[in-house]
Amino acid sequence: MSLRSKILTLGFVAILGMFFTLWFQYRSYSTQAQAIETVTRNVKVVGALSQATHELQKERGLTTIKQASTSGQALAEQRSHTDEVLSKLAGTGIRIAGLDDTLGRLRVMAASDTADRFAIRDGYTKLLQTLIDEMGRLTHESDTSVARADVTAHSHLMKAKEYLGRTRATVGYEIGLKRDDPSVINSLIRLKSIYDEEVRMFELAASPELREASAAPLSGNELAKTLHAVTQIVATGKFPQELAAQTWWSLATAAIDRLKSVEDHSLHLIEQKAEGELARSRNAMNLGVVVTLGVGLAAFMLALSTTVTLLRALDRALTSIEHISISQDFSSRLPAQSSDEIGRISRSFNQLLDIAEKLLNEKDFLATTDALTGINNRMRFGIVLDEEAGRKRRNKMPMSLIMFDIDHFKRINDEHGHNTGDEILKALSSLVSKEIRFTDFFCRWGGEEFILLLKDDGCDAAIVAAEKIRSLIEAADFPTVGKVTCSFGVAHWKQDDTEISLVARADKALYESKNEGRNRVRCPQGDWKNCPGGINVPIWEGVVELIETWAWFKSSEHSCVSKAAHKRRKH
Repeated sequence: MSLRSKILTLGFVAILGMFFTLWFQYRSYSTQAQAIETVTRNVKVVGALSQATHELQKERGLTTIKQASTSGQALAEQRSHTDEVLSKLAGTGIRIAGLDDTLGRLRVMAASDTADRFAIRDGYTKLLQTLIDEMGRLTHESDTSVARADVTAHSHLMKAKEYLGRTRATVGYEIGLKRDDPSVINSLIRLKSIYDEEVRMFELAASPELREASAAPLSGNELAKTLHAVTQIVATGKFPQELAAQTWWSLATAAIDRLKSVEDHSLHLIEQKAEGELARSRNAMNLGVVVTLGVGLAAFMLALSTTVTLLRALDRALTSIEHISISQDFSSRLPAQSSDEIGRISRSFNQLLDIAEKLLNEKDFLATTDALTGINNRMRFGIVLDEEAGRKRRNKMPMSLIMFDIDHFKRINDEHGHNTGDEILKALSSLVSKEIRFTDFFCRWGGEEFILLLKDDGCDAAIVAAEKIRSLIEAADFPTVGKVTCSFGVAHWKQDDTEISLVARADKALYESKNEGRNRVRCPQGDWKNCPGGINVPIWEGVVELIETWAWFKSSEHSCVSKAAHKRRKH
């Protein structure tokens, strides 16, 4: 195949690649759009389920109160509302197995004067839990990240509303009977505690928009009075004689209606976010198609123009080469003064070699260096660890790994911005780099996590080094935030180790350090028991580090370093 044919074939392949790119973009958009549309569709169904749950909660409360006082007309009206909402729910296509049969059986039981009030209440509760479970399944059906925080918060809000509904029914029943049952008081204590926890989890998970919108309803007068009444009952162990069942019902229902308004707003907010994300995805796809087509057309025209120019330049170069070959004049050279591409190639040949070498070096540097901090990156660490692990398997020498990350780094980013977080990462990297030995390998593992590989040191030296770095960081002043602390995990090389298991143990120790309060050094118990002992540093440096470690041990609860200090004193 001639060069001309190859170039034309290359152009055809480029055009084909452009169409494949468009196809994959469309497929990606379709997948994402389908997931977002699932969220939107499910939110509408969850809204219907939420309304059905709300009405069933009212029916449960009125049915329970009816066991102790007369509220037959209100109960009949509520059942009518419930049936109307359940009919609308059936129109969404959702089928809850046994819903109608179970509800009918509960209503028949409620009509009997001999029916067990707890059995009726629990029957309604189980039915409601089925609806709540279905809502939870629908809100988490799609794996898209759209409104994920509000979806989680919504689940907690539904549970909080259900526990308050159970409280409404229980208190209403006991007020009607005008008695103080200790088992009921204990049940109220549990319901109140779970309700408070679910509200707390809702506020933690909710997005700022949802949290702001729910602030007023959650602190409203109705909720405050309802919760105060429950608190008083729990505190005194008695139901107030002056509080009538219908008065309690009206108060608690108004409070639950407040929660229902927050629940409705939450669903509306999730639906809005899903629709917005779908619009952004559609716009991105359209923009991608336009850009791809534009770039493809420009590439085709450029390839055509380049082909014509290149073939003409090659013709001139070939003519010169043939002349040299025929004349056997080896002192002749290819023309290097011409302004075409062949002349430029002749003049720049050696320069291109120099540039190529420089580019290769730069490529290697960029591939193994963290762009933000300028230290080694994870890829480079993998190469070095493989080399060192192979060496340790041969010579049986010690090696240790220190993994640490910045405590509460997400909080720093949230409060001061990501630019401040970047400055802290750079400052910390510079600080540690100045303090370690040239034989140590320091890299950024990812995010706010770093790794220090001590190539020829056992766990004693690694623990001392980690504590030294921890103290150094704790004493330093960082841009904007001032003080920053880090948590450390230490692991040493075992002969049956793999590169993965070594890193995993250090990572586990790091998480233990965080779980125990952060700003400390931890190593796995197994590592300490098998630690070869000895600190691989010059004697004076070892003495200084031993004194520093002993002073730190006297004022610390870090069990791992305490054992290290004790072991060194024994030896």
